[in-house]
Amino acid sequence: MSKYQYTIGKILNLVEEQERTLSGRKLKSNFILQVMYVTFDVLYGAKSSLQKFKVLEILARYPYWAWENGCYLRLSRLFAKKDKASEENIALLHNIISLGREAQDNEQYHMFLLDSIIRQKGIKLGFIRYVVLPRIMGYIYYYLTRIIYFFSPVASFQMNAAFESHAEYEYMKMAKENPQWDNEPVDSVYFKYYPRQKTLNDLIRRIALDERDHKNSSLEEIERFFAN
Repeated sequence: MSKYQYTIGKILNLVEEQERTLSGRKLKSNFILQVMYVTFDVLYGAKSSLQKFKVLEILARYPYWAWENGCYLRLSRLFAKKDKASEENIALLHNIISLGREAQDNEQYHMFLLDSIIRQKGIKLGFIRYVVLPRIMGYIYYYLTRIIYFFSPVASFQMNAAFESHAEYEYMKMAKENPQWDNEPVDSVYFKYYPRQKTLNDLIRRIALDERDHKNSSLEEIERFFAN
């Protein structure tokens, strides 16, 4: 049984979870992530905003995509060898692939929901800052993840856990900085696929808890590597 407390599928007091996050400590980010945060602040402003977090969600999918693709390639190489791949290696890679698929879908719905709300609010997004630059940053993040994972899977998981910890904190911070959103109803066609929330701040907090779950998933993968 996992020692990590996951929130998915649980009924929680979202305001209490917000305070729990903000009163805790974020995981320490490495130099790559620190540069990313500074770049975000320069390009999209230091203040939290829905449009800034939409870009964050675009990038958030890439590590999981990189892990999934990398594991498929690893499986192909293992089964191409004369010696049969060990069940332990197969199970470990299969778990990472499953994690990658589920997390990508979850992050994707975050992006869809934020985009839907931004459109409802009539917020205009510039082509260069919100289409071109996120693609460039996303591919850089993808290949950095692949390179780091190649040399040290543990370091790759640690970096993602820190990124998700940062995202969890920043989402909760944004909810606290915008108390008017506690009274703002929220709706989207994407609630067909994502747990429906009553207010915009409830949605922001629920997304933050997803990021907490992703952080814990990455930390759990580190433990699996040391156990094998």
